[in-house]
Amino acid sequence: MSQNFKKLIVFLSLSIFCIKPSIAEITFQEILENPADLKINLKYATEQEAIGRYKATLSTLERLSMLYPVNTDIKLYLISILLKMDSVAKLQLMIETMLQDPNTSQETRDYIAEILKTIREQSNPKPKWFAHLDLSYTQTDNSNIDGYTKSNKLLGKSQSGPFPNNLIRYDKTYVRGSSLTIGKNIDETSAISFNAGLKINTQNKGDTFVNDLASSSVSYSKIFGKNYFIPYAFYTRTNERSEDDLNSRGIGFNNTYNINQNNSISYSSSFISTKYDEKASTIAVSDDKNNDTSTGSLGYNYTFSDVNLISSKISYTRKDAKIGYNSYDGPGLNIGFTRVLPFGILKLDKTYQTNSYRGKNTKTIHSVINRKDEIETSQIQLSGRLTQVIPHIQLLGRITKLIPVINKLEGDIFYSIKYVEIDSESTLLNNSAIRKNTSFNIIKRFSLNE
Repeated sequence: MSQNFKKLIVFLSLSIFCIKPSIAEITFQEILENPADLKINLKYATEQEAIGRYKATLSTLERLSMLYPVNTDIKLYLISILLKMDSVAKLQLMIETMLQDPNTSQETRDYIAEILKTIREQSNPKPKWFAHLDLSYTQTDNSNIDGYTKSNKLLGKSQSGPFPNNLIRYDKTYVRGSSLTIGKNIDETSAISFNAGLKINTQNKGDTFVNDLASSSVSYSKIFGKNYFIPYAFYTRTNERSEDDLNSRGIGFNNTYNINQNNSISYSSSFISTKYDEKASTIAVSDDKNNDTSTGSLGYNYTFSDVNLISSKISYTRKDAKIGYNSYDGPGLNIGFTRVLPFGILKLDKTYQTNSYRGKNTKTIHSVINRKDEIETSQIQLSGRLTQVIPHIQLLGRITKLIPVINKLEGDIFYSIKYVEIDSESTLLNNSAIRKNTSFNIIKRFSLNE
């Protein structure tokens, strides 16, 4: 080998080493200027793939998949990257999500089915366990945390009086939580998962909503033709600071029947038994509050223009307690609209419910009036991955030279912003109130078994 040829090889190697980051940086600048340009973003994704930065490629393709939810090539490209990353757990989750997503076209479903068939024929993988840990934080601003009535009066022993001055209107609550999920893919159509969690609820001024909540649950999912079955069971234990402690046990199911690509029917039912701890000073009160609650619902969902979902649901709730004034029957109606946006999923929701109580609280409230609550709940929610809201997160990584850290974190952080207004109109003025709450939630997920 001649000396000149050796010099040429060294020169070309150094050139490639130096040029690749520059090309990627220039392409990234183009993305910042054209975040929705399909051609530029795909070019950036392929360049990142060529230099082995699969995390950056994956992040770009996930964003494009949200912008172009019916683009078959993007979805299949996304699956190919997950295959290259050998991320079996994420691949299975991605495929299952795409198959259940009403925005996924029939053509994409057929391609995925062929891919699944090929994978099974080539590898025939055994059922695999999966696990992840979620750490969460939620902050809520409450406009009327202690339930000031619309009339600023309280009813007691059939007489009304002024609302106590020592109660709180505006306050903040905070929730720190952790949740561990362990599950197993039994086969390509079914899985089982176990979850255990702990939430610590605190309040800025008062102590009404200060408690610790421990929970555990088990759920099973099964796809059978056009049916998607999810039966579950759970147990929760609440350790209150200022109220009686309680525990709840429940079973239920949330099922879906997919009529076709645009239409589906959802139906669910649950039974929950709640018991309050008996303390020496409140045995009778706790016993009166113990209850069994049964619920059932039937809904219809319609998808249009590939990124919009209209949902409607009728429900019925029956609460049975020892004392009639703690028992009620409540029919309800829910109407919702969901739209997929580049920066997350926007959901608008409206619920109407009427709770008719079976007895009068003659001891402390009123001896004649039967309680009936008309409750109207309005909700606006935006949720998604953090990278959808901060498309320049990789630029931050370049500036701070923390690209490996950013690439590791960016796909596993989720956010939710929610506004809820509850307007309750009751035959008993104590229960007529308006509450407005704004909350922000962030979750960091750690995959423990990929």
